[in-house]
Amino acid sequence: MTEQLLREWPPGYGGVERVAHELAVVWGDAVYSLDAQPQRRHEQDPLPVTYARHRLPRLAIGRLLLPLPSWRLLRLLRSPHPLHGHLPSPAVLLLLSLARVLRPRRRVTAHWHCFLERSPGLSGWLYCGYQWLAQRLVPLFSGVITTSPLLAAELERCGCHPERIHVLPCCLSAEQESAALALRASDLDLQTSQQPMTVLFIGRLDSYKRVDWLLQALADVPQPWRLDVVGDGPKRSSLQTLAQELFGVSERVQFHGRLNEVAKLQCLARADVLVLPSDRSNEAFGIVQLEAMAAAIPALAFQRPRSGMGWVGELQQLNWSQQPQELAQVLSLLQAQPQWRVDLGLEARQRYLGLFQRCVWRQQLDRLDLAVSIQT
Repeated sequence: MTEQLLREWPPGYGGVERVAHELAVVWGDAVYSLDAQPQRRHEQDPLPVTYARHRLPRLAIGRLLLPLPSWRLLRLLRSPHPLHGHLPSPAVLLLLSLARVLRPRRRVTAHWHCFLERSPGLSGWLYCGYQWLAQRLVPLFSGVITTSPLLAAELERCGCHPERIHVLPCCLSAEQESAALALRASDLDLQTSQQPMTVLFIGRLDSYKRVDWLLQALADVPQPWRLDVVGDGPKRSSLQTLAQELFGVSERVQFHGRLNEVAKLQCLARADVLVLPSDRSNEAFGIVQLEAMAAAIPALAFQRPRSGMGWVGELQQLNWSQQPQELAQVLSLLQAQPQWRVDLGLEARQRYLGLFQRCVWRQQLDRLDLAVSIQT
């Protein structure tokens, strides 16, 4: 059994929450959260939760969360159980370090989800300071888990001993995987579709997701095509305005908002290609890529320094630079060649089954647990 600590409240809708959720389903121990999004306390969980969840008292200073003294926090820090914390988060990094100091023989591990890029202004310098400190403290823990070989190589370059670095790609829940694999059960199902090419985006509508780049690329793609945008966020209004400027009042672009799992699956069922056009290493993996690949849909993402999102969906039959300037060209080729889309989708599913399927993930997790236990 392994206790977990993270900034958010699992299972949530973000990658960190989903990773913590899937680990908790297997490990079975409690998850402690700093409750970064209290406005969602009463929302229904998108996935079934079978483990205990505890909120830690904290003080919020802008986006910075500082844990406050409490019996629950003391119990977490003094517990003999292994502790696994999810980064980036200054508070989580602090508590992992305290747990290591208080019980030096305790197994304390960190999950390195992404490298942060410096943004303009004071917050950018604070991010840099946090990341500099994290890169020096993480090697002192029992081990560090990250999500792709690219991030593992970067951690090693930054000074973390390779024997303490373990790669564990993200995974889908058992329910999500089963539902996605049930879509397009045969080649014939794919080949009989005569509908316009449907492009799909799933994610938070924030600045670094660059849905604006996707809209601008589609403006150069010959018709017929349609775009389904699933998700919500601060940029939704401006993106809807941009879509109207580019395409007028048209049903080709649909903003669906945040959908439940059933409605999201319906969007996957009619999609031909998923695009994840994020432009920062903050997007290091993209679990939505796995949903698409399991459903036999190719997932396009950009290659960025210190990010594995381009690696996740790499396909041998699709040789492109994975850079923004080629997105319109690739989408145009896919629009013109329906059979190629079918072939890419089948290759995407095979890649999913070989690298990311839940049974493969579980085997990797078991080996990782054994390796860290031996090192500890």
